[in-house]
Amino acid sequence: MSKIKFSLAIMVAACAVMSFNAHAINKEYRKMLERSGCTQVTEAQGCDINKTKAENAKAGFGTPSHAKSTPTPKYKDLAGKNSIGAIDTMTERGFKNVDSFESGNTQYGIYYHPGSHLCVQLTMADAKVIAADDIHSHPKCH
Repeated sequence: MSKIKFSLAIMVAACAVMSFNAHAINKEYRKMLERSGCTQVTEAQGCDINKTKAENAKAGFGTPSHAKSTPTPKYKDLAGKNSIGAIDTMTERGFKNVDSFESGNTQYGIYYHPGSHLCVQLTMADAKVIAADDIHSHPKCH
């Protein structure tokens, strides 16, 4: 066999082995992914394959199994409230702070609720919430 044909045969065999190994997932790992609700991509983003789907959903990965029956969380009632208390309430209601910024004396907090996909902005000044609005989308609301 010539050197070129031999080299070509080695490269083809190496490619076949590498592509097979890249797609191989053992049964135990696959079961852990299914139980946790994670994918290989979300695991790399922090989804914990040692937790349940519900636990990972609370952390913002996947959709909680009870999402269909979960009512939309309240947020409009926070207008006029103390800003620190309102931030704590958002967290208690399952919102995650995904962004914040300031303009002059006004602070803005962007909150995402994974179960309902709400993207809410709290507008705050003088230690009070001036407005609580569903802004529908934000680059970090996902």
